[in-house]
Amino acid sequence: MAHLQPFEMQFEVAAELVTVKFEFGFHCFTDDKGNGQLIVFKGERRYFCADRYHCSTQLAEYIRKRFYDGMAVPHYVKNNQRYFCLDLHDYAIFFSISKPQGTTNLLKLRVISAYDVANWGRNTLPRGKPHNVRYILEMRNAGKTV
Repeated sequence: MAHLQPFEMQFEVAAELVTVKFEFGFHCFTDDKGNGQLIVFKGERRYFCADRYHCSTQLAEYIRKRFYDGMAVPHYVKNNQRYFCLDLHDYAIFFSISKPQGTTNLLKLRVISAYDVANWGRNTLPRGKPHNVRYILEMRNAGKTV
């Protein structure tokens, strides 16, 4: 799982240099279908998924090369704002962005889940107006939701 180790990047956001700490959840390489080895994490039971694992090997590269210039759709899950973006190759990435209390120009981005859309269908993805990731980072750095 070395490819899913946390890392940081800096982006120029509204004339400020903002550090974003990227973290990855275990939904990036597990599912609930029961076809792989059972993994229990913080009381949640999921199964290793070879397809998700394989796709997850491209996550860090995608983030480093294309994420900042991408688009994302805000949506809400249980009172938390989350975001969804779709890569050119029909790979869905779901993430949340938080601003640690008392920090300046620091954001924490957690990739909650990522998977190939072909397995689920594009019609199951969240709908809404896409926003530039740059804009979303700017709003979250200001402590605002999108």
